[in-house]
Amino acid sequence: MYFEKEKSLIDADVEFFETRIKLYEDFLKVERNKNWWNEDMDIKQLENYFNRAESSIRKAIKKMCDNGFNIYKYLDNNKVIISRKGVEWICKNIFKQKYLELLEKYKMELTELYIKAGYPYDHFFHRN
Repeated sequence: MYFEKEKSLIDADVEFFETRIKLYEDFLKVERNKNWWNEDMDIKQLENYFNRAESSIRKAIKKMCDNGFNIYKYLDNNKVIISRKGVEWICKNIFKQKYLELLEKYKMELTELYIKAGYPYDHFFHRN
């Protein structure tokens, strides 16, 4: 458990999973081939992807643009579209719980590979 005041609990969890994933990838000699953000999305798709209301999605888009990433937003047939890079930015910076869920799922996939390779789960570099 983290007690740093500068870092939120979810940020600490994200950092933990990113570090653990890197250790697994290095140890198992696998390259990250995961790209969770393969397509541009309109507001309705973003609502479904993040399981959020339209107003929350619009606030997230505004925050993204306010942070200088308005290049990730464009119009197509009068619909607001967010590029896949924008979806990634929103996921990592606004809806961090979704990012954490993706990391947890990927870490479990790597854990399964680790166990299938014959290594005991609770003996990972003495860091579990």
